[in-house]
Amino acid sequence: MKNTEDLTDFDFGFSFVDEEYEEVKSVQNKLEKDYTNSQQEIEDLRNRIDLLYRSMVPFLDNLCKNPEKSTILWPNRVEKIQAYKRKLLAIVEGKQI
Repeated sequence: MKNTEDLTDFDFGFSFVDEEYEEVKSVQNKLEKDYTNSQQEIEDLRNRIDLLYRSMVPFLDNLCKNPEKSTILWPNRVEKIQAYKRKLLAIVEGKQI
């Protein structure tokens, strides 16, 4: 028969402390807050990407009209392009949603 120790009095080396629980709870709360903020940022970015797409499609569709004609008449082209670039930049920066 093997000689075995009596394990009923064995000290595993840990104890329960409320302070550590509060520290863990604090870290958990911070992580949950960070997660929520990240989800909001992701949703904002998705909305901006969708708005960018919806802003560009009409422009591209208009360029495709009348493909049989080799010339496009585009009066005030520079001003309109600059205005469109400002609109796209506002979307990218989150100023227009």
